[in-house]
Amino acid sequence: MAMMRVSFLSEALCRSVDLNVIVPMETMGIPGEVKPQKPSVFKTLYLLNGYSGNQDDWLTYSNIRALADQYNLAVVMPAGENHFYVDGTARGTFYGEFAGKELVEFTRNMFPLSHRREDTFIGGLSMGGFGAVRLGFYYFCNFSKIVSLSGAFVTDRIAGMKEGYTDGVGDFAYYQSVFGDLSRIQDSPKDPYWCAKRALEAKMAPKLYLSCGTEDFLIEENRKAKAKFEQLGIVPHYAEDTGIHDWKFWDKQLEQVLAWLLT
Repeated sequence: MAMMRVSFLSEALCRSVDLNVIVPMETMGIPGEVKPQKPSVFKTLYLLNGYSGNQDDWLTYSNIRALADQYNLAVVMPAGENHFYVDGTARGTFYGEFAGKELVEFTRNMFPLSHRREDTFIGGLSMGGFGAVRLGFYYFCNFSKIVSLSGAFVTDRIAGMKEGYTDGVGDFAYYQSVFGDLSRIQDSPKDPYWCAKRALEAKMAPKLYLSCGTEDFLIEENRKAKAKFEQLGIVPHYAEDTGIHDWKFWDKQLEQVLAWLLT
């Protein structure tokens, strides 16, 4: 199991960024016994953190390291820095391009990762779940499957909001700084449903997995997202289970998620 902390200069973000990469290349074995054969290149999951988190969250709070080794899956974990993985043209910070395109190209050149779309997946939780869905559909040439756990599907709610709005996570100024003109967010590249339509038109829509806890404050947003994707013609694998918006729920989902990705 190789676990690496990598820094590289991102052109999309115009600065050096840190990320964690798991590549389960090594195999611990008993002396004298034949070690299991490892792949020459690895299927890969790009795994995104949630609001207020960073690239260390999945390693700190979940069982992703052991599961990556169990499933022979490489995992790349960048940081979204509260920007919802969208491109901020006014600030010149292209978090969408970074996570959905540049990061894939960089890591494929740096590590023994499969270059095949069929072997490349993107997932995340909360803000990262929203980001994974939007990026997975927008960059459909890169990803074949998408996973969203407790996805923060906020675009319908914040579309057209006015000054004075707040929802406990952000206010008008915050959402405007991240998404730009909020009156134009729907039916734009920052809208995951618009991105899904684009992938469908190209006949390359990735498969979708949505999951949320029944006591999660985002449960209704996830149920609405399921319905909206179904209306578009994308039928997600949808799972609800007892749980709130926390790592206990997300970690419990992980093994089911990886089994789904690799079947």
